[in-house]
Amino acid sequence: MDLNTILELQRAGVDTEGALRRFSGNSALYERFLKKFLEDGTFSKITKAFEEESREDALMATHTLKGVTANLGMDKLFNISSSMVDCIRADRFEDAAGAYPQLKEAYEEICGILAND
Repeated sequence: MDLNTILELQRAGVDTEGALRRFSGNSALYERFLKKFLEDGTFSKITKAFEEESREDALMATHTLKGVTANLGMDKLFNISSSMVDCIRADRFEDAAGAYPQLKEAYEEICGILAND
């Protein structure tokens, strides 16, 4: 991964340094997992769950994204998905749904950076 991509990811709320530490400094492995993120279907499950107003599916998929983004250092996505999980668990589904556009925007920004690398 080149320096420009790293800087773009950092501007998009990705803690690349912290994530790299979690990957024991193995940048090739970290980069492989970032590329796999593009293929992950979790976000489409979140979209479908909110479109169908399925609280259980939304909770499961958003919680999954929360875990994945935590491991990859995607702090901005982690924080949004974490807040959404908390809202769903507190029976405030509408608040979680209201945060979906922000989640989508952050997700698309990161995916755009990764796809152009």
